[in-house]
Amino acid sequence: MGSGTRHPVLVDTDALIAVANTALWPKITETLNLTTTNVCVQELKRHVQETPKYPLDGSREQWIRNGSENALVPFEDDANSSFTVVSSVPRPHGEDAGEKSLQQEVSQQPGAYTFAVLMDRAGRTAINREFDQLDTEGRAVAPPFLLYLLFDADACTKEEFCQACGELLKGEGWTGYQAVQAAWEAIPVDCSEFLPDDVLPT
Repeated sequence: MGSGTRHPVLVDTDALIAVANTALWPKITETLNLTTTNVCVQELKRHVQETPKYPLDGSREQWIRNGSENALVPFEDDANSSFTVVSSVPRPHGEDAGEKSLQQEVSQQPGAYTFAVLMDRAGRTAINREFDQLDTEGRAVAPPFLLYLLFDADACTKEEFCQACGELLKGEGWTGYQAVQAAWEAIPVDCSEFLPDDVLPT
């Protein structure tokens, strides 16, 4: 952890929790190279400390705790150079510190990132504005895009990809129209043969 190496995919706290709860997380750790910030790592650790050790099955607390624990493993493995952590200076504070740390990192290292993956839609809009102003080809995307990167690398089947997307949407409670549309932005895969209509874009 803390090598300073920047991989082209930068991921925030909530996106890591969402994807680390899916069945494809082990394949992501074996296949993709990801970078996050020290602020996001601290948020993951805080989630583990502040949620019950044995949360109720199916509860939000269980989703957050399990996702945080799963996500921390590869970033805390010093022998794993595929998952790296960069330091945010100055260090953002407050409720949205992780998201702010991604915006700050993109503005300070404009050529380092192809994708910034984060949960919050307003945060994605702000980072896309940053990418546009810096005249780079980078873009901010929603968490399911990480699963798409795995599919695009031929590391999972279409069915596995679609099922994991459905798992993520249901786990995060992304069932509203706008949330579903946002989840599938930039993903050119039709999952209608594997998923119900309520988690598919229209």
